[in-house]
Amino acid sequence: MDEIPEIEEIRTGSEKQVSRKLYVMKKVITLFPVVCERFLTNEKWIESLRAVNASLAVINAIFMTNCLTTIAYELSIPFVLTASELFPSLHRIPWNPSVFPSSFFSSSDKMTYSEKLISTLAAIVDYSIPPIGAPIHSVKTYAKDKPDISFIDLLHQAQFFLIEKDVLLDYPLPQLPNVRYVGGLATKRSLPLKGELVKFVNASKNGIVVVSFGSNINDFPAVQLKKLQSALKQIKYDVVWRQKKTSFSHKNIYISDWVPQNDLLGHPKTKLFVTHCGNSGQFEALFHGVPMLGIPICADQFYNSRRMTEKGYGLSLDIENFTPEELIEKMNELIENKTYSEKIKRASEIFHSRPEYPAKKSARHIDHIMKYGGEYLKSPCQESRLYEFLMIDVLVPIFAATIFLIYLIYRSVKKCLSFCCKKKTKID
Repeated sequence: MDEIPEIEEIRTGSEKQVSRKLYVMKKVITLFPVVCERFLTNEKWIESLRAVNASLAVINAIFMTNCLTTIAYELSIPFVLTASELFPSLHRIPWNPSVFPSSFFSSSDKMTYSEKLISTLAAIVDYSIPPIGAPIHSVKTYAKDKPDISFIDLLHQAQFFLIEKDVLLDYPLPQLPNVRYVGGLATKRSLPLKGELVKFVNASKNGIVVVSFGSNINDFPAVQLKKLQSALKQIKYDVVWRQKKTSFSHKNIYISDWVPQNDLLGHPKTKLFVTHCGNSGQFEALFHGVPMLGIPICADQFYNSRRMTEKGYGLSLDIENFTPEELIEKMNELIENKTYSEKIKRASEIFHSRPEYPAKKSARHIDHIMKYGGEYLKSPCQESRLYEFLMIDVLVPIFAATIFLIYLIYRSVKKCLSFCCKKKTKID
């Protein structure tokens, strides 16, 4: 990814614009079609894929990479779509937007009326607009020897959907036979720490706080950075902080531009995870039973932070407005109040009690699709026209008939009243 200048532009810009929540989204929507076009027109790369003679393609369906389904279509390869979020307009699960929240918003499944209204309007827009991430040109432009097809119809040809959600971290969600929730794909057992880091952790007397904001936000604006530094050096716990090294240092803080996050979260001395609320990081914390302090920055992180607090696994802070005192108070609350650790440890126990981990479960489904195909699992609604799926062809005639019936009743009542009034006038 580092070799793609557009990706680096987004990463660098997001570091500088951390206070602008929509910055990354706007940049991605603008730049990724250009990146996509580069892949779709790379004949040498496509021929190398053709030479593999693959039986199935597994494609990340987020809007930055869903254009790669065009290559699967060109090569006549069935495909499975996977992502941390797949919108209902794609997998076509019957979805009530006033019950099941969207990751575009930070609402829970206990929505207020205004949140229900916004969620419903967003769902209408989602179903109405072309899919975000569509290639610059038509599918036929890239798959010249294949029948012409719209991009949305191509996406609906997916054999199976693997969605990285789990009821332990998310809200209860519906599903169809060819949709499975496999949240925590990257979770795994922790390995022993190595080098200077293991010495730092072993020397800790009060426990470790792991601080990591992912690979895309590795350099905070000066204001937020100073507040973080001020708070972290005041707590009695030792801190392992994934952060670009600067002149700042303190005896209780270990700073590195990369840390083995999963191994740290699995260490018995780890008390708390301060996170930007990325999906994978949250599942690692769930896997190891570590409470979280969420400081969301962009995209679905606000939604992820809300679901975590709703489950009682942690607390959240506003990246733009927090104070060092507030950060210290919430870290102490999360560590000293055992309610948070008890809830997430119980969820972790349930996670581990299952017969197979998400990665193995996903592999089993992919093997099944490769062997038997997925057509028998698909509902007709997943390839139906949008007006059919939304029952517009059924509801419009019913609505028209209802209006006509009301009109007939109105006319009949009006005639009866008119007749009665005339008859009464004659009698008088």
